[in-house]
Amino acid sequence: MNAIGAISSVNSVSGLSGISGTNQISGASTMNGAGAVDGASAGTQAPGDSFMNSLNDAFSQLNGQLTQADASMANFAAGGSADISTVMLQMESASVSLKAATDVRDKMLEAYQDIMRTQI
Repeated sequence: MNAIGAISSVNSVSGLSGISGTNQISGASTMNGAGAVDGASAGTQAPGDSFMNSLNDAFSQLNGQLTQADASMANFAAGGSADISTVMLQMESASVSLKAATDVRDKMLEAYQDIMRTQI
């Protein structure tokens, strides 16, 4: 199974490249005193939608990074013009990004399970 198949179980949020720790969630904002989310007008977008869009964008970037690394590796294996150091850097970068995505997924599942175990 290739690296892309490893994240296929994340269909509802699909795609996560570029998790380098420097990306910020673009939809994040603070609550104002009136109970509305800053920067969002009534009826435009639900607060959770921007988070899901950011997560979807990150998964899309990861998918692209994994696809590019696989293509680079296939090109090198076929005797193409790819250089081994570039291929190894792309593979390692994709591996680190996939590990970060898996860690984020695990933390999100853990948080969801903690919320579900909370008694009211």
